[in-house]
Amino acid sequence: MRFIHTSDLHLGRKLAQMSLEPDAEHVLSQLVDLTKRSGAQALVVAGDIYESPNPSEIAVRQWDRFITRMAKLRVPVLAVSGNHDSGARLAVGSDLIALSGIHIAGELRGEIQPVVVEGVNFWLIPFVRPADVRSWAAEQDLDAGSVVNYDTALALVLDHARSLPEFSLRPNVCVAHQFVTNSGVSPERSESEHLSLGTLDNVDVRVFDGFDYVALGHIHGPQRMRRDEVRYAGSPLKLSSSEVSQNKSFVVVGIKKTDEGTRVKFKLVPVEPLRDFRIQKGSVDELLRMAAQEDEARRQDFVHAVVTDDDPLDVVARLRRMWPNLEQVTFDNAITRAAGVMEAPTEVDLSKNMNDLFREFFELQAGKPLSEDEAKLVDDAFEKVLSKGGDEV
Repeated sequence: MRFIHTSDLHLGRKLAQMSLEPDAEHVLSQLVDLTKRSGAQALVVAGDIYESPNPSEIAVRQWDRFITRMAKLRVPVLAVSGNHDSGARLAVGSDLIALSGIHIAGELRGEIQPVVVEGVNFWLIPFVRPADVRSWAAEQDLDAGSVVNYDTALALVLDHARSLPEFSLRPNVCVAHQFVTNSGVSPERSESEHLSLGTLDNVDVRVFDGFDYVALGHIHGPQRMRRDEVRYAGSPLKLSSSEVSQNKSFVVVGIKKTDEGTRVKFKLVPVEPLRDFRIQKGSVDELLRMAAQEDEARRQDFVHAVVTDDDPLDVVARLRRMWPNLEQVTFDNAITRAAGVMEAPTEVDLSKNMNDLFREFFELQAGKPLSEDEAKLVDDAFEKVLSKGGDEV
């Protein structure tokens, strides 16, 4: 059978104080068209459907229109909640709309069972925290005490799935939204993803062993994890300037059971943006000349301008007259080079404890260390959290 894998729609997102509703609508229409064109028999959405746990009415209506279109095509939608979503809100009416082929796993609840589509098991695992899994495990008479972090939490859920008789009957696809690492090596990340401290929320990719394909969400850059069949689809829209060089795509996956085992093939189908996101660098005059040579459609792109003038005047207003969706202005000139630019570390020293990492993070963001009173609040908070297993940070 053939299905499409995407994730991180972030409906309700804004850039440059502009709604991305038309951009998201453009992407969703491409998904519908690709479903028809490719003959896909299912669509997987691996979390972060919304930008916020309290999505706007516009975002909710947009998702409603989309799943209604998919239901009319009679193509099942298999979706899970992400860390940006409210699982409870996303799952409202899920049992009812499942009758129309729209399957949404918003929360971990009850006995885990796959959704079977064209002879393939789809295991829908919503974004989970250790506390969620401990509660669920206690209800299922599983070993809740074994859950001490995100890794052991997801391992318990997937071990249970693998133990069920359904797992051996058909090819198995896992749909999940977590921060997955490979032996401690992080995937390539973007600025628009929620920053975690240290490796508190990481899940090792080996917890997915035994699944024929793993459809991941959470990381915005398309990439594989350890093997080709474990993939982040990435977000279909560029959501920050750190994503301008990413090739956004949908994953079309073919999966077939043969006498020799399960065979999986996939291809990446490029997403065509309504408005691109790009970085332009030069003096203000050079940037204005660049903009003047562009057509009206291209001037509607989201632009991060890097200004090289030493003493520019009225930069934002001048550039925004040409690029109305100017998202950011930064400077690369003699002044900034002389002052030096503090950059975030590219690697985290895992020998440091969470308290030290937080202090460094605070100083990096605020430009000053914690005060004595703030430090005491942080110490008390970490002591309280760690005494509960460390899953409430």
